[in-house]
Amino acid sequence: MGYKNVVAIVYMSALFMQIMDSTIINVALPTLADDFNVEATAMDWTVISFTLALAVMTPAAGWFGDRYGLRTTFLFCLGGFVASSILCGAAQSLNQLVLARAVQGAFAGMMAPIGAALLFGAFPLSERADASRKVITVVVVAPALGPIVGGLILQYTSWRWIFFVNVPIGIVALVLAARWLRHDEPNGAGAFDYRGFALSASGLGLLVYGLSRGGELGWTSTQILGSLAASVVLLSLLVIVELASDAPLLQLRLLQDRLFSSINALAIPVYGGFIALLYLLPLLLQKEAGFTPLQVGLAVASQPIGVLVMTQLTGKVLYKAVGPRRLIATGSLIALGTGLIASTFDTTTSLGTVAAVMLFRGLAMGLLFVPIQSALYARIEQRDLARATAIFSTTRQIAPSIGVAIGSSVLATGFARDVDSASNRVDSYQRAIFVTSLLFIVGAVLALRIHDEDAAATMAR
Repeated sequence: MGYKNVVAIVYMSALFMQIMDSTIINVALPTLADDFNVEATAMDWTVISFTLALAVMTPAAGWFGDRYGLRTTFLFCLGGFVASSILCGAAQSLNQLVLARAVQGAFAGMMAPIGAALLFGAFPLSERADASRKVITVVVVAPALGPIVGGLILQYTSWRWIFFVNVPIGIVALVLAARWLRHDEPNGAGAFDYRGFALSASGLGLLVYGLSRGGELGWTSTQILGSLAASVVLLSLLVIVELASDAPLLQLRLLQDRLFSSINALAIPVYGGFIALLYLLPLLLQKEAGFTPLQVGLAVASQPIGVLVMTQLTGKVLYKAVGPRRLIATGSLIALGTGLIASTFDTTTSLGTVAAVMLFRGLAMGLLFVPIQSALYARIEQRDLARATAIFSTTRQIAPSIGVAIGSSVLATGFARDVDSASNRVDSYQRAIFVTSLLFIVGAVLALRIHDEDAAATMAR
């Protein structure tokens, strides 16, 4: 089977578990609120605590991978994720669940970038597109399965199995990883950068918190403005401190590579625009058009089908024939077009139309995801992979929050004019979808900064 495929199986198993866990809990929030006898809004903290811990620990993943070795760190994080899943399922109060979810998010924050470093380190540069194609399959399938599996669990058994379902998957992944992953030597990480960690943890934590709660609390509230302002100051200090450090937590000097920096920059509008529609469209269809969650889920499920089809074609043929620059620009423009069409949806739009548009959107995202993952580390040395994956994972964690924040801000502004008017609410959703779709213009423009010759090694046949 080959070592590279062994690593792919292990990483994909862990990734599947983590991503599905992130989506499966959403359908269980009302049930959890009833069981713990709390207001439904209080359950948001089960999601926020996970997201904050994820953002806080992701930048540190590179140092731990270098200090203790990728294999050891990955096994530790995978085991910690399984153990914290058991704690989540055994929680007897909301506070216990929120704390357990934070621990779970901390392990997930390090597991993903370390797993990515293992994966891309195992595949030769000329086969990075194939590795990306395999990973994207999991990234697409897991979120689609999450709500379905969650619904079945809630219908036939206890909500606790929302978390316990991770245990058998995690144990299998642990056994495979322990048996198959090669031992690697630590990479001389140096002393832990406590200043960098404190600045990144507080800065990113406040940024994610402000972006995720701004739509609910109001963007002009003291709490949100204070969080965002403080995050800007702290993250600015982080850049200064890390660039001056001989052993930084985040190796920001890697961003001097023009290919790596270009893809990190365009990933923000691309992933932000991608998630924003998945946030706004179901709300429009359920709250205004009156469709059930299952109906909406089935209609939107055409998008992952489109992604799966196009990633296979892109990974096997198009990437090496066309190159990342034109693929990313083309994918961004097609995604823009589908977003603009979606911005015309109203209460009379049929689910068949929604499914057709989302299918084409999935095809567009397939053109985007493969070249982003394949070309990203083309000029990064093997010894720097863990630090590079930590930087990109941090970027990818922030991007969805930015996309959702933009969408919710436009939506809230529209609602403020006349929240009781049905036509005004639909107009507000349409305007929010339109504005967030424009993020793909930014992605297309930034794609023009990519030089295909920088990624030539990953395009070799």
